[in-house]
Amino acid sequence: MFRRWKLVVGLVFSGLVWAEDGAPAGPQVQYIYFEPAFVVNYGSTGRMKYLRTDVALKVSSVEAAEKVSYHKPYLRNNLVMLLSAQEPEIMNSSQGREELRGTALEEVKALMTELEGMPYIDDVYFNNFVVQN
Repeated sequence: MFRRWKLVVGLVFSGLVWAEDGAPAGPQVQYIYFEPAFVVNYGSTGRMKYLRTDVALKVSSVEAAEKVSYHKPYLRNNLVMLLSAQEPEIMNSSQGREELRGTALEEVKALMTELEGMPYIDDVYFNNFVVQN
């Protein structure tokens, strides 16, 4: 019985590496959420079209979270401009939304590199994506 317990505890903690101060070392993934949700109009012709989406940025360290959080207003502004410049073909297809996510990732990485010398952002996620055409 004791061996099983020791094996289970060993397996649970085998993937963790501890720093000298007792805190876990290595990547510490965090998500930075933009609040309130993004609500933008988009499209260059025809009726007004709207998008509402919640955006989260994935970072891998406490330092990255601090740097990205500090620049959230600038990042938000650029994401608003990017989202509002889209056409319905992009917003209404899953392939288009995935391309938009990739473009948004490139945009925020480039902005953070310009501001801080490193991209700091690992990924961008749309937690919901509601369009009204």
